[in-house]
Amino acid sequence: MSLHRKTAPDPGPLTTEIVSEIDRDKHILLHMLDLHREKVAPLDLTTMQYVSTTSTEDYLPKDPTELFNAFLRRLWLCNPQARSTCCKVPVGVYGLDMDENSQCAINPLDLVTVIYMTTNSFLQQEITQRMLQCNFAVPLYLPPIHPEKKGTILLCPFRGILGQWKSPSEAPIMKNMADSRMPFLSAVRLGSCNISKSRVLNHVLGGPHEQNDCFVNCGMEGGQLPRVLSDGLVEVCWNLHSGDHHNNIFSRPVLVANLRGDAANCEKQMSLLCYTSAVLIVFCGCFGVKERDLLASWRDNTSHMIIIDCSTSVEDGQENQNEKMKQRLMKELPDGTMLNGCEGDEKEIAENLRDVLDRFIPYLHTTNLVGTAGMANDLNIDVDEDELCRMAFSEVEEVLSGIEDGVASYLENQLPLQGTVWKQLCQLEKEEARHQQHTSQSLTGEKDNLIKQLLDYKLTTAMTAFTAALCSFDTTKRAFFLSWMRVKLEVMQLDNLSHQREADEEQMQEPCIGLEHFLREMGLIYERYFRGPNSDLYDMFRLPYLGAELLFYGVPLELYDGDASVFPMNWVYSTLYEVHKQLPKFSRMRVLTILGFHNSKNAEILSALFGVNFPKWGRRHIKGAYMLLLSLPDNFRMEMDCEFILLISTEGLNAQTERSLVHASELATFVSGLSDITLINLPDEDQNESRSNLQIAVNAILCSRNLERKTTFQVASEGAGMDGKIMSCVIDLLTTGQLPIESQREKNPSSETRGSSTVTSQNDQIYSDAILRLKKRLLTMFHEKATNGQPTCLGAFMEHMLSLWESVKNGNVAIKFGETATADAIIGLCRKLVQEEKQLNDQLDLWVEALDNHITELKESASQNGEHMDSDRLLRILRDEAATQINTDRDHIKASLWDYLRQEDIDIGLVENYKVSLHKKVDHIQEQMIYDVAQKLESATICHDMRVKMHALLTSLEATLEVRLRSLLQTCKKNNCVIEDKELECEFVSVWENIPSNMNDPPLETQEILTRMVEQVKKNLSDRGLKKQNIRLRDANQLNGFKVKTAHFALSSKMKKTMKYNKDVAQRSTNKLIEDCDRRVSDKVCHKEGYSDSYMRELLAIVDKGLELLKGEPFVMSPKFEVDIKGYICGKAAESFQEVQESFIRKGEIKERFLNETRERHMLSFINQFRKRDQCQKAARSFTNQCLKPTVEDFVYNSLERQIFTDMLKSKNAQLYSSPKKFHYSLLKEMLIKDSFDNFHEYLQSHESFCRKRVENFIRVHLSGTVMIEDFRDQRMHQIFDWVKRCINQASESSSRAQSNVRQLLEKVCASLESLGKITVPTQILKKPLFDVSMHHEHFLANLEESVYELSSSIAQEFMENEDVIEVPDDLPDKLQNMLYERVKGCDKHCPFCKAPCDLESTEHQVHEAVVHRPKGLVCYTNANSTTLSHNTCSADIAGQNQFQNRDTAGRSLPFKEYQSIYPDWKIYPEDPRNNGAAVYWRYVFMRYNSRFAQKYQCTPAKLPEAWGNITQREALQSLREAFQITE
Repeated sequence: MSLHRKTAPDPGPLTTEIVSEIDRDKHILLHMLDLHREKVAPLDLTTMQYVSTTSTEDYLPKDPTELFNAFLRRLWLCNPQARSTCCKVPVGVYGLDMDENSQCAINPLDLVTVIYMTTNSFLQQEITQRMLQCNFAVPLYLPPIHPEKKGTILLCPFRGILGQWKSPSEAPIMKNMADSRMPFLSAVRLGSCNISKSRVLNHVLGGPHEQNDCFVNCGMEGGQLPRVLSDGLVEVCWNLHSGDHHNNIFSRPVLVANLRGDAANCEKQMSLLCYTSAVLIVFCGCFGVKERDLLASWRDNTSHMIIIDCSTSVEDGQENQNEKMKQRLMKELPDGTMLNGCEGDEKEIAENLRDVLDRFIPYLHTTNLVGTAGMANDLNIDVDEDELCRMAFSEVEEVLSGIEDGVASYLENQLPLQGTVWKQLCQLEKEEARHQQHTSQSLTGEKDNLIKQLLDYKLTTAMTAFTAALCSFDTTKRAFFLSWMRVKLEVMQLDNLSHQREADEEQMQEPCIGLEHFLREMGLIYERYFRGPNSDLYDMFRLPYLGAELLFYGVPLELYDGDASVFPMNWVYSTLYEVHKQLPKFSRMRVLTILGFHNSKNAEILSALFGVNFPKWGRRHIKGAYMLLLSLPDNFRMEMDCEFILLISTEGLNAQTERSLVHASELATFVSGLSDITLINLPDEDQNESRSNLQIAVNAILCSRNLERKTTFQVASEGAGMDGKIMSCVIDLLTTGQLPIESQREKNPSSETRGSSTVTSQNDQIYSDAILRLKKRLLTMFHEKATNGQPTCLGAFMEHMLSLWESVKNGNVAIKFGETATADAIIGLCRKLVQEEKQLNDQLDLWVEALDNHITELKESASQNGEHMDSDRLLRILRDEAATQINTDRDHIKASLWDYLRQEDIDIGLVENYKVSLHKKVDHIQEQMIYDVAQKLESATICHDMRVKMHALLTSLEATLEVRLRSLLQTCKKNNCVIEDKELECEFVSVWENIPSNMNDPPLETQEILTRMVEQVKKNLSDRGLKKQNIRLRDANQLNGFKVKTAHFALSSKMKKTMKYNKDVAQRSTNKLIEDCDRRVSDKVCHKEGYSDSYMRELLAIVDKGLELLKGEPFVMSPKFEVDIKGYICGKAAESFQEVQESFIRKGEIKERFLNETRERHMLSFINQFRKRDQCQKAARSFTNQCLKPTVEDFVYNSLERQIFTDMLKSKNAQLYSSPKKFHYSLLKEMLIKDSFDNFHEYLQSHESFCRKRVENFIRVHLSGTVMIEDFRDQRMHQIFDWVKRCINQASESSSRAQSNVRQLLEKVCASLESLGKITVPTQILKKPLFDVSMHHEHFLANLEESVYELSSSIAQEFMENEDVIEVPDDLPDKLQNMLYERVKGCDKHCPFCKAPCDLESTEHQVHEAVVHRPKGLVCYTNANSTTLSHNTCSADIAGQNQFQNRDTAGRSLPFKEYQSIYPDWKIYPEDPRNNGAAVYWRYVFMRYNSRFAQKYQCTPAKLPEAWGNITQREALQSLREAFQITE
């Protein structure tokens, strides 16, 4: 940075190489921003001084060339509109394909991208810090301008960023964000999506209750414009943990990246994000072949992937392919990681995505930005930290070598001059100067001893390396060195703090260290060299030159050592002398000092005001004063009457002890005495520090009163507390004694967390506006200084600085340093005055607020008395009432001030000198209050009249708005669309403008009354033959009335003897003429009639008539008389008409303000009502569709299946299904009659399947023949809907309040509904944010009843459309089959040998029995050691000697008689030889199909007894009846 620069930097030659490479749109965009010329060097921090210094308004850029500066200017003010690209000029003139209806020139993302492309790393660091403070996303990866070039990872801008977060189990954590490890979440878009990815991310990061504008999206101003440079950009932001469970979005801090553009076209970026991301979130707009391959590749290379389906409608064939791909992905991905986004509800998508991420985050791996940048080389991506940066880092490592052993030991060994020796020596020298006549021998000896210790100093290794690095001829390398020093020391301090939290109290006294300590040590080395040069320090003569170079570069010089409380005179003077030699001759400057107390944040305010960087108070407890020379732009130097402003910032003023109070007073007095303007920056009030802060500031004012240089004090406060008002009152009393200036105190709102580089959201329009007001006030004061006094050259300033230090050092000031009695008395008086003023203001405000009723009473009282109460009379009455009250309170305030001094036992003599100023202050408060109340009263009366007129109009307006509101709600409901606020505003405006109103007066134009009067006078005189007259309207107040002069008479009437008589007669006639004109003007003014040319003609006609009367006198008046009298009368009338005109304008402004407030209030109410009712409408619809509809269908169809089942059991064939035994009998009988081998085989091999088929056939036949169960279905439907309506009414009656919570109301409905019967309502959906809204319950219940009615109509319509078909659920036959099968299946156990089913009907039996056992060959059993099917039955085997062997016997052979040892739960009765019984049935079947069974089982047919061949079908059926005891 150079202070010699007088003009803006030369943009350099046109770079044809770049222009030839980039495409048309990129070239046009760069041309629009005036960046089409590549600079010789990227823009640096100097740019901010030229951008920030002169701007006092947040004006709209004229054209796109001003967007660059506007962005930086707003960003330094933490303005939420910093990224806005709105400007006045149409964009179309540049030829870029943009939206002609948009006021935005380009997409905000392109602006951010091009700014990072054209600035160096050091300016990028400041930009990044402030963007994160404003909660803006910042670039991590910059795409190249040309595709063939490499992209760049930005790591350097993040090196100085600090983040603070909390966790429930740990203390607050503050770390460097480039090194901090945390989960890395990345979001990308694949294909074209119907939703905004960035807007969804904003919803995720903001949570359900906060708006977040971190990422630019199409919903923002300019976000819908096409991107030219920013496709391929990767932005990042942090979501840090606040420690508050309710406000936390995630359980851990996370880093979120957002890739701009289609990920399919960003191969390198995707490779980087896949390798570093813990979760990759893909917004997928298509699932084609290309997308499938990309998704598979990304899934393989990243830890976790979440896919959000945003696909839109495609061709049928493609749609099928997409669905297959979706199904495959759903199987491959973990449950819940593929979200549906097709419906386009971004808030719901964000909520679902937040839930999924919240489950993942506790288990995700972590990474940091340094590690991310480490992968750049592998991916052929550049990193902004080059070899020069790395060399600077190694120099920093050399300087800080050994600091890891402890800061205390490092300070002692490497920076020893800042130790106790220097502090004690400085203190002794001040004591010696203040007690010159009483200096003791011991004091002198102690001083000599300390000097000797100081002279023993040897240059340390660290300072040798430090000064060598600063002496580098490469300024960029030196800049990197200073930047790395700040970062390394900051990171080290954070690590120390984290360790100290875990240590005991003794270890927590570890000192802090920053770059400022090294610069201070450099100055102290020179001080040591100056006291006694030696060979080791001989080279230190160059240090002042080096200090000057740093000052030119923008590194503040320490003016006052706050720890030692001393002005390093030799070092500062020598450095400023080097500066003086390098500045142009006769350079002039002004001095601005800002006094900063504990947590005053001076550095932030000065940075916002002028774009400079001062050391920041905070973690390093900086104490002292720093100065920086600010070069003014050329166009500003003449206005300020100087070329430079010397900025002095003090940090750490406090008075915890008596000594610290003395040191703080010395410092404040010294820097105030150097200044043209001293800004007292009061922090947020702290009960413990507020008193001491005021004491220091008041003492500084008292001490500076008798100094040579007179400073003007200004107050800035960081809140709305009382300290700022008290300090402003003190300044009024102690400075000039003049009446206070209203704008003397500027409020500078600032939150606690606004600090150096913390990653916190400080996006604040109020703060931005306050800073601009403060700057405007300061520059106005400088301008006043330029008109009243000469600026100072640097040489004279240096001499004054030495003289002032001698005064401070010797204690030659108005009061003794550390004395607080006078300051306390003045502060107490001013506090009392401010309290009384506030109390009076509050009383008046309350009175004015209640004036509406009082005005009504006054008008009614006048009406009852038969009087007319016009506005003027009403205002006079109200003003008299207010003035009476204010005058009474003024006297009370004056008396209370002295009462306060007596009550507090304060010596009145301390403030006796300020009594006159104090009374002036009270009188001024009275005058100001009377003036303010007069304005408020005028507004109150006008607003009262307007409210009366507006009453009927508002009734009509509200009715019309309600109709429009319902129409919009229906549109939104019908089209399932989202209506933005802008559209709602347009709808409201259309209604508002169509309301007929006599409130909107035509716009008042500021009329040039004097000019128009002169034209009328000229025309009048011309008509009367007087041309080319010098007409001038005279000021009647200055002339004290019109006087007839000798020159007003014609030559013939200037006779001496008659002149006196002629003058008297002419004066009387003139006075009467003036009175006639005054009456005419008064009539017009009383009727509140504005100026009209016809009025002027009337006045001139009255004058002409009077002039005709004068012609009857014996003297003649000259033409000059006519011109002068007409000029006088018209001038006097002009003042009256001007007052009326101003009254009209003021009244019009009040009306306009009232109408705007009314309009704004109703518009906000309209939008709010729409949002709430739309949400209620959606909530009602979601509740009916997702809660009530399933409940209704379940209620109707569940009962329907029971009814069908009952009907089936009543049918003619239903007796066969009345029990398992009857069903089994009917099954065997049917097979016998049908005589089908396949049936027998299926029954034997798959008994359950065969039975189910039989049941299924029965149900199918029954359903196909069933008619008219619709009546029952309709009956159930009406029943459930009647219950729903009853429950809604009950919930409505139980809600006594006008406002109800939708969720609670619906929970009551569900609870009531479930209490009416066996009904279960799915209520999980009620936990969604959609239902978390309070609304007038009548509105919501109306929506709910309407949705319920629509649901009932929809279901009834479905029934009607399927009148001829029984519309049943698809799974109803299966349900009926299961119900019927469960009824007839029995116990579901089979004989272990022949597989015959158990026929016992009781379900609780322990031992199973089969009615009909069959030959085992039917189920593929063969005789032992043969392939011949066995014809033996189980009953025959247990009566004989046969044995069995299977896996249940573990390969052993057992007699059938002992079967119960293996199967104790079965009982098989022996076969009775005399009674074949049930065996006949299966003998018949076996005999008939012996060969078929053998063929099926690939065995030899059984050798059956010949008697079996004689069994007939009738005999088989009869045996079946006997076995099952069936009588037919």
